Amino acid sequence: MIATEVDAGWRTARQVSARPAASAWSRKPERSLNRASAWGDAQPTEKTTRTDWAAVPALDQGQTGRWESASPTDGGSVAAGFVQVPSKDLGLAGAWDHSIRPADWRVTVSYNPAPAKKDASTAPRYQRVDEYGPRYDAALEVGRSLYVPGNGPLVFNFGDERYAPSNSPSVFFDFRYVPPARVIQPVDSGAAFSWRPARQVGIPMQLLWGRGRPLDPIPTGIDYPDYTGPITIIVPPPAEPDILETYMIANSVSLAVLPDRTPLDATGIRVGLDIDSFAWTLSANLFGRTSLAQVRPDANGPKEVELTINGHTWVFIVERYSGTGKLADERYTITGVSQTQLLAKPYAPARSQSNTVPLNAQQAAELELQYTDFILHWDTWNAGPPDWTLPAGAFSYESKTPMEVIAELAETAGGIVSPSRNSRELTVLPRYKQPVWQWSSAIMDRIIPANIVASWGSEWQPQPEWNSCYVSGTNHGVSVNVRRAGTAGDEPAPDVFHDWITGEQAGRARGIAELCKGGNQEIITLDLPLFPQQTAPGLVEPAMLCEVRDIEETWRGLCLATEITAEGIGASRVKQTLKLERHHREGA
Repeated sequence: MIATEVDAGWRTARQVSARPAASAWSRKPERSLNRASAWGDAQPTEKTTRTDWAAVPALDQGQTGRWESASPTDGGSVAAGFVQVPSKDLGLAGAWDHSIRPADWRVTVSYNPAPAKKDASTAPRYQRVDEYGPRYDAALEVGRSLYVPGNGPLVFNFGDERYAPSNSPSVFFDFRYVPPARVIQPVDSGAAFSWRPARQVGIPMQLLWGRGRPLDPIPTGIDYPDYTGPITIIVPPPAEPDILETYMIANSVSLAVLPDRTPLDATGIRVGLDIDSFAWTLSANLFGRTSLAQVRPDANGPKEVELTINGHTWVFIVERYSGTGKLADERYTITGVSQTQLLAKPYAPARSQSNTVPLNAQQAAELELQYTDFILHWDTWNAGPPDWTLPAGAFSYESKTPMEVIAELAETAGGIVSPSRNSRELTVLPRYKQPVWQWSSAIMDRIIPANIVASWGSEWQPQPEWNSCYVSGTNHGVSVNVRRAGTAGDEPAPDVFHDWITGEQAGRARGIAELCKGGNQEIITLDLPLFPQQTAPGLVEPAMLCEVRDIEETWRGLCLATEITAEGIGASRVKQTLKLERHHREGA
C-alpha cells in the first residue's frame, strides 16, 4: 500500500443551496444529492480510506521502485560502451610527422594593424595625501593594542605562550589585531629649499693652469709590450745649426725616370709645397725629344720620376708637358705632382655616402683609403688635431674624392694634410701646433740663424685682434664659443659653421686655429741654402715652427710655403725659399 491511513484533506463545503449542509459526507435528500456533488454512492471499500484513491492493485505491492534488476542476458551483453581497439591502431606512436619544413618555422610578428588602445584610458588614480595631519607612529599603535592583564574578574594569563582554545570550549576569544588603514603622508613635507648662487670659496687660492707641455726632452726608452694604449712622445728640441764664417755646400741634383732610373737632362727645376696643398709640385725644362719621349705618358698611364737634391728625395707623377721649338732648338716643360695626387681628381673617382652608424673622424679618414695602398698617419694623442665622434647620418657628402674628404676632415678640426715626398703616405697635422700666444714657450721644429740667410723680404698684413670665436655644427653637432683665457671675448672672429663639427674637442681646436689667424702679423720671405739631411736646419716643410735668430732680435714664425730651385742637373746652385708667418703679439 502507498498509504495506510490518509486523513481527509477536505474542509467544509461551500453552500450550493439555500439550506446549509451539516456534513460533507452525510446522506442528503434525494433532491440535493444530485445537485451537491457529481459523485455517487461510495463503495464499502472507500469508507475506511477516506480518500478518492482506490486500492493499489496486488501486482504493485511487491515493487519498491520503478527499477528492476537487469536480466542475466542483458548484463552479459552490455558490459560497457567501449570495445577493444583494433590491433592495427597499436602501431601508431604519434600523430606528428616531418611534414613541417624549416622554412615554415619562421615566425613573423606583425603589428599592423596596431593593437587597440583599450588600456590607454586606464591610469592609476592618485589622491592627495595627508600632508599636514598628525604623524602616524606604528610602534605606539601596536603598544596600544597589546593586552595587559589586570585585576578584573576575567583575567587571561597565557604563560608566555600563544593562545590556543580547547577542543570544544563554550566561548572563543579572538585576539587578532588589524591596524586601520592610514593615509599616506610624505616624509619631510614641511622642509623647504631655497636656491641661490653658490658661494665662492678660496678665490685667492686659485691656480691658473695652462696646457701641459713636456719639459724633459730625453725619452726614457722603456717599451711596454703589454700596453696598447696611447703613448706620450717627448718631442726633442731642434738641432742647433753650426755658425760658421763661410758655408760651402757641394750641391747634388739628379732627375731619373722610374723604374729603370734613366737619367734626364733637365734644368730650371722647381719643387714647392704650401700649407693648404696636399701634394708637392714639380716643374722642369727638358732638352730635346729624346728626353721628352722618356717621360711622355703612354697606354700604361703617366710616368714617374725621382728627384734627389742634397739627399732629399721626391717622387713625382708627370701629369702634363708643353713645348716650344725652332730650328735646332727644342725646349719642353714638364709638370708633375707627388703620389698623393692619385687620391684626387682626375685619378680618383668622386663618390657620395652617408654613415649609418657612429664612427670617429680618424676612422672616417681611414675608410677613404680602403682598398688602396696609401697609409694615413693621424696622431690624435700627441700631435693632433684631436679625434671626435660623428653620429649616424652626420658624416655625409656628395661627389667628393677621397683626398677632398680627408682634407675637409682635417680642416674641420683646424688641421692640414701633409703629403709624403717619396711614398704613398699622408699625415694629418694641426695648422698651429701651439697657439700663437704660446709660441715663446713652444718647442720649435727648426732653428734658422741669420748667418745662413742670403736674402729676405717682408709684407705687413694686419688683422683684427680676435679673442673669441663661435664654432657650431649645422644639422648635427655642438656649439662651442671658444674664448682666449684672460680676455673678455669682446672681439669675436667670424663664426664657423660645419656639419661635421659634432664634438667639443673638434670645435675647440677649430676655434683656436681661427683665433691664431688674427692680430698684427707679417709674411716674411727668407732665402737660404738647402742643407743635407744630417745638417741643420735641412729641409723646412710647411706647418713647421721656426725660430729665426736675427741680428737684432729672435722671433718665431710658422712656415706657410717652401720652394726649392735648382738651375740644372749635377753640381748646381740650389736655393730654398721659405714663407713665414710672424705674429707681433704678447707670447709670440
